[in-house]
Amino acid sequence: MSFIKKIIKKLTTRTITVLKPIVVTVPSNELLKGKTALITGGGCGIGFAIAKALSLAGANVFICGRNEKKLQVAAEQIHCKYIVLDICDVQNAECIIEKIFCETPIDILVNSAGIHGNDAFGQVSEDTFNAVMDTNVKALYFISQKISNLMIKYGVKGHILNVCSASALKPSWTPYEISKRAVQGITEGFAHKLIKHGIVVNGIAPGPTLTPMLRTENNLTWPANPSGRMSMPEEIASLALFMVGPQGEGIVGDTFFITGGSGTIDKEK
Repeated sequence: MSFIKKIIKKLTTRTITVLKPIVVTVPSNELLKGKTALITGGGCGIGFAIAKALSLAGANVFICGRNEKKLQVAAEQIHCKYIVLDICDVQNAECIIEKIFCETPIDILVNSAGIHGNDAFGQVSEDTFNAVMDTNVKALYFISQKISNLMIKYGVKGHILNVCSASALKPSWTPYEISKRAVQGITEGFAHKLIKHGIVVNGIAPGPTLTPMLRTENNLTWPANPSGRMSMPEEIASLALFMVGPQGEGIVGDTFFITGGSGTIDKEK
């Protein structure tokens, strides 16, 4: 038998094992069972809705913020724990986070804390600019760095989810828009560096959402939004749950927009 024929015979007689994914159905209230999640800005708005969704999915949830009274009310509603924490005080925040992590390793970080600023173009103050950047960019960066370092140190594989915004797609003249473009970049950068450690980093980007930041009395529509309505925080929370759950494992370094067309099909609305 010729050499070529021998090779062909080996190839045609070899047993080939086809790997198939194993589909595991998990009850919705056990989707995050055994996981611990920390949500910044979890006392209200989108952060509160995400915290509630993760808690209902079985996660052990910590919410943090500066307003203790607001956190207490939120924690009672969600049946979770709260931490009074000023994320802009980086050194103190890192110390508190490390204490929590040593007691209860954190599997999921959701960076939801953010502020807007309403100064008109040409009249943006340095104080407004610094406040927005400190909260939306600097604090997010250093909290993500601290938690990811701890996850690596203790071998925890998990998720970091950054709450971005449709404003990241718009011409950036406000500090808020600039900050949210930065968050997109941080999301991609951390995803690139952390995936080898089993830490999945992604972002979600809401458009106008009915939260205290944009709420007006008896107003469920948003005229400047192509869809003609605001999103509800629960809609954003559903996407967040998908992203930090087992279904989102294959999504790495991406930002999912849920904007009603704001910024995606219309850059000015």
